[in-house]
Amino acid sequence: MVLKVLQGAFIGVALILPGLSAGTVIVILGFYRQFLEDLSSLRIKPYLPMLGGAIGGIIAGVSVISYLLEQYTLLIMAFLLGMLLASVPTVLSCRFNFKNSGPAGELKKYIWPLILGTAGFITTWYVICEPERTFTVFPPGGLLHFFLGGALASATMLLPGVSGSAILIIINLYEDVIFAVRSWQWLNLGVLTAGFAVGLLGLARVLSALYRRYQHAISFLLAGLILGSTRILLPPHLSVGIIIAATAGALLVLYFTRNYST
Repeated sequence: MVLKVLQGAFIGVALILPGLSAGTVIVILGFYRQFLEDLSSLRIKPYLPMLGGAIGGIIAGVSVISYLLEQYTLLIMAFLLGMLLASVPTVLSCRFNFKNSGPAGELKKYIWPLILGTAGFITTWYVICEPERTFTVFPPGGLLHFFLGGALASATMLLPGVSGSAILIIINLYEDVIFAVRSWQWLNLGVLTAGFAVGLLGLARVLSALYRRYQHAISFLLAGLILGSTRILLPPHLSVGIIIAATAGALLVLYFTRNYST
């Protein structure tokens, strides 16, 4: 129970960090595929403690993370960068094996996964994480805007490498959501939650079906999404502190994947 609450808090913090995907955190914690299967089948009871932890993580994280990002921006970004890079091997659960089919046969098998991985990288690097790229199709801060933001953010949070918060920034809603949480704007938060539920359950069903049928291809796609998302976290220069922070983030991921992966 306590472990699930802590895992939920970790996911909640990831939801408000523009550079970190909640999907990546779920991969790190080792239950990504099971999570998709359970969501697609509406088996949500085992995740209620995690949901409570996520809500607590969001509420506590809004103030704490905002302060840390203001005071230690480069170190926090470097820490997240290390986490993302170290999570890629976890996503690539498949292994190259040339013993039976030979190098040519095995490489042919991985042509489409490599293409999808490249497409995922290009999408996040040049589109989702492109600086100054913002747009919205509804009046900023309106209820429809909050619903759309919740649906898009929750759907994309299931994709490792695509940050739900980054999506809110892209559609020009991030600051409004942060203000709504701080000010307890219940109507806006309720509409955001409704959109969140719609996007989460809808995409989970699709991803679960795709994962069962195209595991290798989806693994490469997710790895490409993660690598592409590192653009928003790249430091303008290297220093000892940045290297230490990135190494600490990578070691944390390696610890979790070693102890909690399934």
